[in-house]
Amino acid sequence: MFQDRKEYRKNFNAEGQLFVGGETLQLNCYDVSLKGAMVEVSPGDLLTTIQDFEALLNEDRQAEIFVAELMLAGEVDIVWVKRERNRIMMGLEFRDVVHNAHKLWRKRRGYRKLEGFKAELFIDKERFSVEGVNRSVEGMCLKLTGDHPCIKINAPVKLLAAELGLSALGKVVWVESNELVTRLGLQLVIVK
Repeated sequence: MFQDRKEYRKNFNAEGQLFVGGETLQLNCYDVSLKGAMVEVSPGDLLTTIQDFEALLNEDRQAEIFVAELMLAGEVDIVWVKRERNRIMMGLEFRDVVHNAHKLWRKRRGYRKLEGFKAELFIDKERFSVEGVNRSVEGMCLKLTGDHPCIKINAPVKLLAAELGLSALGKVVWVESNELVTRLGLQLVIVK
């Protein structure tokens, strides 16, 4: 019986987020195994129909997942997408996933991907050229040379990252600075 199954699958219901196609979608995870999961995704602003999801799969199958209840975060490949009883269902295959994510990611609410990129940061009337250190669905860590007193916690910012196709409004949530380098954490509030 149990030995006949290729892998153990657990049925339950857990909510989470899937970052795919440039937006964050809410999901319900119904079925999970060691290799992947079956989820129902809620339509977003860009990905609203099954046809949108199918078109996306022709271009890119990669996504990022975070399910707090399972303490699961990481990168997945979308294996299939289908419409089932007016729901959009997806099959996900785990690629680089961390279990017990709350401990390993220091209680962050989402998965952080290490990724270098260049961006422009606007605070008040100042413009800064910054480098991306890592990013998640909800924010990112940036660094720039020198000490900049105008970069303060809760300062509203605008960010333009052309290579990511990202234009966003947000706020500074933490700052570490010395005379050589400033590192800061941004929370993204509105992503365009």
